[in-house]
Amino acid sequence: MHRDEEVNDFPSRYDSVRHAETFPIPPTICTGKRDKCVIEKENNFKQPGKRYRSFAPDRQERFIRRWVEALSDPRVTYEIRSIWISYWSQADKSLGQKLASRLNLRPSI
Repeated sequence: MHRDEEVNDFPSRYDSVRHAETFPIPPTICTGKRDKCVIEKENNFKQPGKRYRSFAPDRQERFIRRWVEALSDPRVTYEIRSIWISYWSQADKSLGQKLASRLNLRPSI
């Protein structure tokens, strides 16, 4: 039998099943009305872009290097790489360009 993906065999003989730690339940009751609504002008990429730009240059470089390493894994398909490059380009255009150039891809934005 040949497998291309990783196998999750938890629990195993070496790492047996354990019960989760008990978590205290707060005695206060939360009340209110829940509304389902559309958020106007939603921007999911503003905060991560701002966070990346706040990094020192050496930290930005480490961040880029780690993402290049993760996206270079042979199990990551071209489609998934392109999606992530698109996401990071929306957060910060220069970040997307740097990632794409190191992965030999063209940024889609």
